[in-house]
Amino acid sequence: MVSAASSRKATDKKHTSDRILDIAEALIASQGVFGFRLQDIAGPLGIRVPAIYKHFRNRDDVLIAVSRRFIGLLSEQFQFDAALPIRARIAQALDAFVDFNIAHPAYVRLALIDFATPEGGMEYVKLAAGGPFKDNFSHGPLSSMHRRLRRVLNEGARLGEFRKCDPLRFYRVVYSTALIELVFPEDALLLPGHDARGVARVKSSLADIAFRYLDATATGRDVSQ
Repeated sequence: MVSAASSRKATDKKHTSDRILDIAEALIASQGVFGFRLQDIAGPLGIRVPAIYKHFRNRDDVLIAVSRRFIGLLSEQFQFDAALPIRARIAQALDAFVDFNIAHPAYVRLALIDFATPEGGMEYVKLAAGGPFKDNFSHGPLSSMHRRLRRVLNEGARLGEFRKCDPLRFYRVVYSTALIELVFPEDALLLPGHDARGVARVKSSLADIAFRYLDATATGRDVSQ
């Protein structure tokens, strides 16, 4: 039987680990992926760096754990309300995707580095996901999200609402557009006190580009190949 003291110790350890990751996320959001040190995490916690090593082997291990959080939350995106018309389902999911990225600016910065890395995957994110993002769409932690997206796009194609397209390509269009809108020419929406009108503009732009891509009248060509 696990003693009460052992249970409290495990809970305290998890709580400290979570606080370390919370601070790491905040630092990534404000200073970038490579702009902080473990000392910057230890200070706000009132501990010394060696105490962090009780929870994580090194700085890279912290970044892998942050990336694992990122993958977990990303896998929950693109939830579709079956009660809505199909275009409204897509629009609602796109709005939620923008809100997700704005709420987690550290993940935006991790994704940007991931996309700029040869073979499409920064080591932290690949280790957290168990492999390159492309592989994870079929059998990794992102596969459930991909299945939801595939189902709604296939349904739209059957109804004549959308042209037939590869869900992975659609996702690439959506993700790359969202990231560009959020960071170029400035990243003000990723900082505290962002403008609600700016968020609305990003959502409108993302929806416009996404639906133009899906528009059944745009071309008769099957773009799934």
